[in-house]
Amino acid sequence: MATYAFKLETYPLDPEAPVDALPKTEVEPVTLDDPAVKAMTDLKRVRAITINPHNTIEFALQLMKYAGVRLLVVVDQNNRLAGLVTARDIMGEKPISIQTRERVKREEILVSQVMTPRSDLNPFNFSDIEHASVRDVIVKLQQSGRQHAIVVEKTTGEPGYFVRGIFSVTQIGRQLGMEISAEGHVQSFAEFEQLIAET
Repeated sequence: MATYAFKLETYPLDPEAPVDALPKTEVEPVTLDDPAVKAMTDLKRVRAITINPHNTIEFALQLMKYAGVRLLVVVDQNNRLAGLVTARDIMGEKPISIQTRERVKREEILVSQVMTPRSDLNPFNFSDIEHASVRDVIVKLQQSGRQHAIVVEKTTGEPGYFVRGIFSVTQIGRQLGMEISAEGHVQSFAEFEQLIAET
């Protein structure tokens, strides 16, 4: 017995047709003395945008543009944290150095080659973040010269930790009402220093 199949038609595409990308989330305004958790991207509430370390950096950059983010969480095949990769990692000097050293094309460079590996992340503990202020986070990021930091939380019932959240210099800047350049931490922290000095 023959089954009925709906006949699908194709249509010419309007050159002005817009693309519905993922919506940009609104950031909650904060002050320097607000609890640090208000400036943290809480991964219990917001799903992290993830990528495999074996994907290319060009794919990673396109994913960032589509999702409207400047950081991706790198996970392995078992969904375990492998590292972080930022737009700065991809657009900065790392790929150029790899091209020169390994004589490969840019489109062949993998996320694993430019990311910050898990062993170098030095995360905050959520139990400490619960007692810290936005100012405390900025100062600590400044001291370490980092644009991003992850936050881990202890699991219940068994030893171990899971990634609970992420701090981003760019996002903190937006929440403070500042346009922070994502090109380098020197300029970003200079603006933070001025704000802290004024309070």
